[in-house]
Amino acid sequence: MPGTEIKVFDKIVQVIELLATSSQGVTLKKAQQSLGLNKGTAFRILRALESHRVAARNEDGTFVLGNRVLWWATCYRQKRDLSKLVRPHLEKLRDLTSETAAFSIMMGNQTVVVDQAISPYATSTRFDIGFSAPLHAGATGRVMLAHLDLERRKNLLRQSLERFTERTITDKRRLEQELNKCLTQGFAFSEGERLIGTSSIAAPIFGPEKDVLGVISVTGPSARLTHRRCKSIASVLLKETRLLTQQLTKA
Repeated sequence: MPGTEIKVFDKIVQVIELLATSSQGVTLKKAQQSLGLNKGTAFRILRALESHRVAARNEDGTFVLGNRVLWWATCYRQKRDLSKLVRPHLEKLRDLTSETAAFSIMMGNQTVVVDQAISPYATSTRFDIGFSAPLHAGATGRVMLAHLDLERRKNLLRQSLERFTERTITDKRRLEQELNKCLTQGFAFSEGERLIGTSSIAAPIFGPEKDVLGVISVTGPSARLTHRRCKSIASVLLKETRLLTQQLTKA
């Protein structure tokens, strides 16, 4: 039952927080007494967390946070630090184009907006931070998808592609052509694929290992962000993403 699953998750979070706030290792008994859990439930949660390296056991048998939590914290800091480097470029693109410039990363099989510099126009595109979208619909996702390793790309394209508007590309052969085009020209353009009347142009930023760390996009109403205008924006966008890539590869 969904309600039962949520209650179990609540208990798991409580156990993790107990491990995080305890100055010493947590015993099974302390987990029971502090959180009001029965012995079986407390033991199963701690063992499950241990199996996923979210918890670890000291020599005396007490539980502490595992190294997976440290990895999560490192990932978080890296993304936060990356956003700080990206921010000036977003603001510059916003100022040069008067459209919203956004920075997105890939989480799972979706793109997630982590920062944006919002257009000064009353009629503009604005994202909620944390907004997620599939990889096949829109310029940002297409850039991410194009740069995945071939095997992962093939696996994702075997899945059903959801249609959001009449312009969403769901034909896999055509999508492959667009992905190859993106790799050739260095950016992707979309018009009304996820939201009718909204266009976007996007380009990747790369890390030291030549992996895509994220995507910067310029997005706005299709009436303003026409094909012709996007051609002129493309050179500006590519200049900023290349500058940012240089910063990241030298760091």
